[in-house]
Amino acid sequence: MDRSSINSALFERGGLRTAFEHARNAVVATLIIAAGLEASKGANAIGVLGISPLVAGYLVAAVGYVLILLNCIDGLRRLSRLRWHVIPQVALSLAYLLVSIRIVELTILLRTGAC
Repeated sequence: MDRSSINSALFERGGLRTAFEHARNAVVATLIIAAGLEASKGANAIGVLGISPLVAGYLVAAVGYVLILLNCIDGLRRLSRLRWHVIPQVALSLAYLLVSIRIVELTILLRTGAC
């Protein structure tokens, strides 16, 4: 794994664009989770189509969690297809998971106004 292969993977084969797409998808899914959790707080409100706001909020949050899970699975699948040695691949996969989790945490924190 030399410098030219890293540059090629990032710039010529769209690796950098893919990384930003995954970050964007994680943020959007996190906003969906935050919106669902916020909607579930208004349990005294009248629901649309007879569905309780509490149930609807949790369903929306569940959809957001599924989207985050699918985004992580796709990212790990793409990382596993790289033709690198095992140690850098495992390190990159762990870093990807940790950064993804942190993006989700920060977005929920900012969205809920807890900071």
